[in-house]
Amino acid sequence: MNILGNIASVPGHWFRIRYAQNALTRSLGVPVESLTPPLAATAMVLFQRDYRPQHAELDELWCTWRPGADSFHFAFERRMHRHDHSPATLSLSFCVALTPTRQGLTGSTLVVTERDATATDGYRAVVRAGLLDSAISFRGGEPLTT
Repeated sequence: MNILGNIASVPGHWFRIRYAQNALTRSLGVPVESLTPPLAATAMVLFQRDYRPQHAELDELWCTWRPGADSFHFAFERRMHRHDHSPATLSLSFCVALTPTRQGLTGSTLVVTERDATATDGYRAVVRAGLLDSAISFRGGEPLTT
């Protein structure tokens, strides 16, 4: 058995969970405002594959979508958790106009490949729509006190 057989699965980059937003921004190489949903799908799947949070016991990529008060929200959410910190979420989100069709759409799905993301109702609702806003946000990840 070759002990180097798993080298391809070792990520090239590590980051501290509290600096996840900085790691994502650097990995994109372009301003978030210039991202489209197709570019974001590629970027987030590659970021999930190539960049790992240090000491994380949970590291998952999700797509979530839901109507808001006056717009429809679609997001790629990287959910991370380390045993001695609160759960953390790094989001790359898009907002488009709320329409009667989008009003009834809500859901979430675990993403492993770009196809997982692009096959969702939420993605299809935003991919060709005029974007109102796009943003990167981070919440959680604080050390737990005993």
